[in-house]
Amino acid sequence: MILFTKLDRYILKLFFVTLAVVMVSIGVMIIVINLVELLRHFIDNNVPVEQIVEYYLYFGGWVLKLFFPVFILLATLFSLSYLAKNNEILAMKASGLSLYRITAPILIVVLLLSACHFYYNEYIFPPANKRLIEIKEFNIKKRSKRRYDQVTNLYRQISPGNFYTISVFYVSKGEGKDFKLYRTEGSSLKELIIASTITYTDYRWIARNGVVRTFGDSINQTFTEFDSLYLDYIKDKPSDLSRRVGKPEDMGLDELHEYIALMKRTGGPHIRASVDEQIKFAYPLASFIVVLLSIPFAANPRKGGIAVSFSIGALIALVYFVLFKVLQSAGYNEKVPDYVAVWGVNTLFFLIGLIGLIKARK
Repeated sequence: MILFTKLDRYILKLFFVTLAVVMVSIGVMIIVINLVELLRHFIDNNVPVEQIVEYYLYFGGWVLKLFFPVFILLATLFSLSYLAKNNEILAMKASGLSLYRITAPILIVVLLLSACHFYYNEYIFPPANKRLIEIKEFNIKKRSKRRYDQVTNLYRQISPGNFYTISVFYVSKGEGKDFKLYRTEGSSLKELIIASTITYTDYRWIARNGVVRTFGDSINQTFTEFDSLYLDYIKDKPSDLSRRVGKPEDMGLDELHEYIALMKRTGGPHIRASVDEQIKFAYPLASFIVVLLSIPFAANPRKGGIAVSFSIGALIALVYFVLFKVLQSAGYNEKVPDYVAVWGVNTLFFLIGLIGLIKARK
């Protein structure tokens, strides 16, 4: 194949070596900063060394997820600037190769790495991240697991006009205290079910020791006591009512999709999670886009040397990431449509990068 020539292997070898150096050096720096931040907790709570090592193994996975586009950007800038500094790109052009052909292996490989980054983010990272958070919360900061097992003041919508509340719910037991279910029509309350406890048994919810009150006009009202009452129309499971460890954006794609469906069904907030779901597809493409933006500057050093070209390319990439976060926040707050919040910056900078590559000295 044309992309597996000796020259291609030389360029890719330089790229991957540079990528490895960048990942290790910046990754270690981020880990050291985090270590300094958590050092007080390690000492105060007598965290074992093996627990600290385990934590930072998982923390390294978080660094990879979040900073991978930055690693790709820096590896591209350094490797191409190195080739340009040694006049190797100039020699390649003199032999009849265009800038497109010289950088094609890097663009193709980065596109494949973007796909790998997506798979890693959605199917490898989430369970590791859950363990990371558990170690940080329960072993390092010594917070009680009870805060995740015991949830207070729950509110869930069954359907429009029908909702229930639970004062305290114990997730591991599948049991709640002080249950109330309201059925309304317009602004009128039609039925109220009150129970001292509600339990999840054999995949069904059962309210115990309560009353059912129905409301018609001021004369027609009923009051019925019960020992147990099956509530088959409540579709939530105990895990749906639990306080989740971690944020929605840290969930895998499938888990986040289920979370959004739950929030929509129960009337909970879901806009932020819906934006996060689309970002899961958009963010891995950042690696390819920043490379597209950087190639003209790294491969064609202008007056002022490689440092200036490197700075310009890095500045453009920095603007890209800042705008990405700004639009993401605007999408969270419904200031702009979700598709603009997620894909607006990618589309804009892809076009800028494409135009810059076309106009670059070939």
